[in-house]
Amino acid sequence: MGIRHREILDQLEELFLHRGFASATIGDIAAEIGCSRRTLYEIASSKEQLVLIVLDRFLHKKGRAALDSINPEDDLIVQLRRYIVGGIEFHLERTLFEDLSDDAPARRLLDRHFRFVMTVFQRLVSLGIERGDFREVNPAIVAGAVAGSTLFMSQPEIIDDIGLDLRTIVTELLDYLLPALVDAP
Repeated sequence: MGIRHREILDQLEELFLHRGFASATIGDIAAEIGCSRRTLYEIASSKEQLVLIVLDRFLHKKGRAALDSINPEDDLIVQLRRYIVGGIEFHLERTLFEDLSDDAPARRLLDRHFRFVMTVFQRLVSLGIERGDFREVNPAIVAGAVAGSTLFMSQPEIIDDIGLDLRTIVTELLDYLLPALVDAP
């Protein structure tokens, strides 16, 4: 993929993050970012495929940032916290969140990325158990609780109801959940 296509994907990411995608046509999208419909079709064969490419690319960048935020020299609790907080440095606008909820392929893609988050988290918890840093727990349950809670809390309505930004919400959630890994029940 060339430089121009990567620039267009960056523009599409910004557009979708702020305005969603469901109501826009390929023509609308092309006009909004200043390219031709043909250029968009060079990237993907349909609007649906274009949305999936942009979403997958965005989630990979966030996942990479989360992984890069982990310092293997740090305590495992710190690594777990940095991994989760490092992956949420964004805000989904209500329109995009609704579009994702209503689009089955996009939802499946989002779910696959969250399963990856769970896998990384689960591996770190397992490592903590093996090292004797954490008490015996089911790592998959811990990973599911953290990833599921984070996904739930990222809904715009929940953020509005709580009245805090997502980073603060997730930080407080981790303050509640992570000590349970080291404290006896």
